[in-house]
Amino acid sequence: MGSKAAVVVVAEGDPRETFRSMPEIRLSRSKALAERVLGTAVRETEPLPLDLAVWPDSGTVCTASLPGFDVICSRELAQSSPSRLTEMIAKWATGGRAYGVFMDSAEDWSAFAVWSRGDLVRAVSLSPGSGVIEDIGDRLAFEVPFWEGERRVRHTPGYALPFHPIDLGNEALKEFFGFILEGHESADCLDPEEIELPAFRVASQA
Repeated sequence: MGSKAAVVVVAEGDPRETFRSMPEIRLSRSKALAERVLGTAVRETEPLPLDLAVWPDSGTVCTASLPGFDVICSRELAQSSPSRLTEMIAKWATGGRAYGVFMDSAEDWSAFAVWSRGDLVRAVSLSPGSGVIEDIGDRLAFEVPFWEGERRVRHTPGYALPFHPIDLGNEALKEFFGFILEGHESADCLDPEEIELPAFRVASQA
């Protein structure tokens, strides 16, 4: 599968700690969140492990709603310019921060963004085919080694970027949420296969 993700987390605290402890998910709250996202009634389908839930099938949304913590996964979130999600995020993140990570290793593309109380703080999007699509706001600490040449692509002469977008995308997953989809796992990384998220589809769809 490689690394594919389209996930937004809205959290009042550190989302890594919530993923680590992962209290019992309230299905009714999660279903209501899915209906807000899709704008219509939904029906529950089989839950998915987190590594698959972050890139659900088209037409499926995976959500988990806990006090002060919401997770939303949908391919429709995978915008080439994550800043375009700001209006939508502003409706969800009225009192906290929101973090989004988006990538598709089949296209060698990744992006991430951070919002505070609905306002965009940082947005990055890049691929070797399109170059740097978006670079808004001050760089975050975990990005600096990439931009300063410490994470250069090796064994690929003439690569169009100074680092691999998928490496940056996985680093963003680890920084924001505490897990990765591929790459070198540190000792404190969560296993995304051990966490399940509820999944929903539009109720009228088969």
